[in-house]
Amino acid sequence: MKRKTNLNRPEISSAEIAKRKNFDSVLKQTTIMGAKPLIKKPWFLSSVVAVTIAIVTTVVFMNQDKKADPPIVEQQEQISDSDSLALLAFYKEEEAKPCIAAPIKGLNVHYTTFKVIVEKGATLDYKTGSKIIIPKNAFADENGNLLKGEVELRYREFHDAVDFFVSGIPMTYDSAGVKYQFESAGMVEVLAYQNGKQVNMAPKKAIAIEMASDYKGTEYNFYKLDTMANNWSCLGKDKVLAKATTSKSTLSDQVVIVEVEETPEYKIFETKKVEAKKEKEVQMAALPKPIAEPSKPAQVRKGKFTFNLDVDAKEFPELNVYKGLLFEVGDENTNFNKSMYDITWDEASINEGSKAGENYKLTLKKGLKNYDLMVYPVFEGKNYETAMKNFQEKFNKYKTTLDKRIAEEKRVEEVYQAKVSENQRKQAELIKANQERVANEYKQMETTQKVMRAFTVSSFGVYNCDNPSAYPKGVLCTANIKNDLNKNLMCYDVYLVDNERNALFTYVRNPITNFSFNPKSKNMLFTVEHGVLYWLKPEQFNSITASSGAKDLLLNKVDQEFETVEEMKAYFNF
Repeated sequence: MKRKTNLNRPEISSAEIAKRKNFDSVLKQTTIMGAKPLIKKPWFLSSVVAVTIAIVTTVVFMNQDKKADPPIVEQQEQISDSDSLALLAFYKEEEAKPCIAAPIKGLNVHYTTFKVIVEKGATLDYKTGSKIIIPKNAFADENGNLLKGEVELRYREFHDAVDFFVSGIPMTYDSAGVKYQFESAGMVEVLAYQNGKQVNMAPKKAIAIEMASDYKGTEYNFYKLDTMANNWSCLGKDKVLAKATTSKSTLSDQVVIVEVEETPEYKIFETKKVEAKKEKEVQMAALPKPIAEPSKPAQVRKGKFTFNLDVDAKEFPELNVYKGLLFEVGDENTNFNKSMYDITWDEASINEGSKAGENYKLTLKKGLKNYDLMVYPVFEGKNYETAMKNFQEKFNKYKTTLDKRIAEEKRVEEVYQAKVSENQRKQAELIKANQERVANEYKQMETTQKVMRAFTVSSFGVYNCDNPSAYPKGVLCTANIKNDLNKNLMCYDVYLVDNERNALFTYVRNPITNFSFNPKSKNMLFTVEHGVLYWLKPEQFNSITASSGAKDLLLNKVDQEFETVEEMKAYFNF
């Protein structure tokens, strides 16, 4: 059922408002299960801001075995204009929600992620004992073109009322204008992605699923959720395999690790590692650079030829600091001849050599003749001693700045490695916690006798093995939902859990809530206000009897924040 809100209807007259104040008539309409909520009717929305409405917060208790209607006790509660505006805004926001909307942020049934090679297909084991059989070349893009390489298959199952509740998947079924509630033998969701983009099933391909189930009956039909129409499409029947299991397939640690790696928490730590590396690189670049290492002066070797040259101080400042500098002819010069000393050269120039800072190229010119010689700066006698002393002073300064730079680099590296180690530790904790969660789920299912419900899916989405059934009967309650502080709860959907039936019964606050329950069953009531969970305990249902009279229903706030669905189930002893 699509949600639509008409906010542009013309203002109604005061006469029409008065006419519609027949609340007995309204109550008769709203006690019908599946009727459109009063708050969603256009005439109500157009007038709720302008008119203070007296809301009947009547609690009606009807025994199924009695033929006479029980007495109705009425209370009047005035809603201010500001409260009316708040209600209007709240319901408008609720109307805009998608078909699947988890009621509690961060709490949901986790996907298990499998890596599948498209060209090979795969047979996958799920933690409950279910099997997913994928044929070769089963995936395509939005244009129907076959994909290649690795595809990420995301799969999860829902088996009880808590699973249904946290998922936000609607469990109501409209057929020919009649509203039913699903009693489920199990529900699955199958999705596939490549490079972060959702993909489709290839034409004429289908995935076979053998879903482990606690329910072996054949009364269940097979449905797919149509998220656009907000309703379920019946696809026929599934097949119950005459095969019970007392042990489960092994879900490999690698699958569990991949599942954790896909979670937002794990990805945050991956982002932090990248950020820490960038921070390290920035800090390294900002460190002061040590001064250039000075060249150690060389002494003139015996029997070697040298030149005494005037060097331009601006061009070679590193040589200008030394006095008595000579240039020794290198051994690699095969074209050198001592007769060059007897020539008066027209021009002599020096440039940087093949080894920067170590040698230089001396060019001698005479007429049309040019000679290039590799020469090395050297010293002799007292000039060498002076040059060595000068070198030692420069080297000490260089060593000091170098040691300081090395110490700073070590400090930055240690901070970086500490951050990396902390991220790895937290990622390992996430993986370990997930492994323990899966192991605990296995332990809880070890003695469960299951059947396999087999079906095929030719497109991705949510599929359900369900039996549409009527709402519970016994005691009919029309009540105002409040918190334990006796304040109205700003809630939209109210959910009833009947332990005798594997279903989640959904009712809409109107703003009065109408629901019925079987007093012989163990019942619980859930609702959510601004992401906070409230519930009516099973023992509180005992006070809802024909002799109790009219009263508000005070729900209990759940103060605990659940990290996993399993924690929620343990809290409610489910």
